[in-house]
Amino acid sequence: MKTVVTLFEYQQYRFELAERDHFHNDTFYFTEKTMGLLEDLNRSKPFLECGLRTIRPLNYVGIVRAGDFTIEIFPKLFRDEKYQEHRKNIAANLLKMLSYSGDLPFREMDMADLHQDKYDLFEIFIRLFSKNLLSTIKSSQKKEYIKKSEEIRVIKGRIDFKKYVNPCRFHIIPCEYYEFSIDNIMNRTLKYTCHLMARTVEDFDTARTLRSIINILDQVTLTRITAAEADTITFDRLNRVFEPYIEMCKIFLSQSTLTLQSSEIESFSLLIPMEKLFEGFITQVLKEDPLYFFGRPVVVRSQMSVGRMALDENGKELFNLIPDILIGSPVIEAIIDTKYKALDSMDTKLGISQADIYQMYVYATKTNTDRCMLLYPEVMVNQKKDLTLSVPSSDDSNRDVLLMIRSIRLAYNMINKEEWEEFRKELRTIVRPLFREREGWDDVKTSMILADGRGD
Repeated sequence: MKTVVTLFEYQQYRFELAERDHFHNDTFYFTEKTMGLLEDLNRSKPFLECGLRTIRPLNYVGIVRAGDFTIEIFPKLFRDEKYQEHRKNIAANLLKMLSYSGDLPFREMDMADLHQDKYDLFEIFIRLFSKNLLSTIKSSQKKEYIKKSEEIRVIKGRIDFKKYVNPCRFHIIPCEYYEFSIDNIMNRTLKYTCHLMARTVEDFDTARTLRSIINILDQVTLTRITAAEADTITFDRLNRVFEPYIEMCKIFLSQSTLTLQSSEIESFSLLIPMEKLFEGFITQVLKEDPLYFFGRPVVVRSQMSVGRMALDENGKELFNLIPDILIGSPVIEAIIDTKYKALDSMDTKLGISQADIYQMYVYATKTNTDRCMLLYPEVMVNQKKDLTLSVPSSDDSNRDVLLMIRSIRLAYNMINKEEWEEFRKELRTIVRPLFREREGWDDVKTSMILADGRGD
């Protein structure tokens, strides 16, 4: 039974070396082996700041398994310091954000039966993965044509005449043929991963779900699959539904020490940078219903290049400019850049970096937009401030660009339908001024489109 410890980003914790792994009075006691496993994981993805006798989680969230520890790293979503009291709410919100950002293969979650206070994140991730995969695989088992080479007594496909040369074996025919089979690399990856997961989870229902998937894939060969082999799987419109599950399999296979022969996981990590998670979450929420948020059915795009900052001596473009969220197509009408950092009300600049302002200045110059926004999570302070950027225009004059500094509260219970709608309303209030004053669109026209069903 592993010891589950919940840490919060940027909080400092003490550790000591000991004969056995345990956690007591806010202090970790690591064996040398467990400390070595953590150091190895930290080298591949620096998620801890390690001092002489202290560790401090950085801006990664997720889970780490090392030795006898399952370490959950949660974000700070509340203003007060009572993080442990908010653990269940934070865990649910983290799962909601992960489901929207595309980092986990599920969107619809029945959180009522997950009991965040009972299961650690590792168990929850696998429970949701297995539950959703079982439903998907029941309705859409993927078969494909597999090329086979075989020596048989009847002709099948085409004869391989290069091998058909021994007169004593003319009754054995070397053939090459294609067989429409379930035993393909994608299904082997799913079966192998489920087999490994079933040996690591402690919840009986999750293990039973994983075994059900393995039974459905009974005709698929159980063999070791590496993350590199899983990476060769190609997706089309027929098997695209399985792509997020394969992505989860690749994470599990690449970050786990478990194999067919080993009996238990020595180390495992599923860690996601919070700035990436925050950006992906906000982007997908806006993409899902732009008419609701902006009052117009505008196009919302993410991570699209708007140009380069410089040219080298050969004329090659350098330093790609990629804003987080672009609104409007083909003309970019507004830009939102998300910043996962806490604003400071005691700072004269509120903790907004000069680099962030320069970045928005360049984006506004390159795209010719007249409105942009820096969006932060609301942790220490609720921020609402407008700045004016004076940027060059095409006629050699300067034009004014509105830069809105805003923060969004993430401490709602996002699994609760009413509070989820409250979050959406707050986000709409924040982003709507980017388009509120545009000509030709008003609340009456928006209401007509929603009534017509085009805003769904």
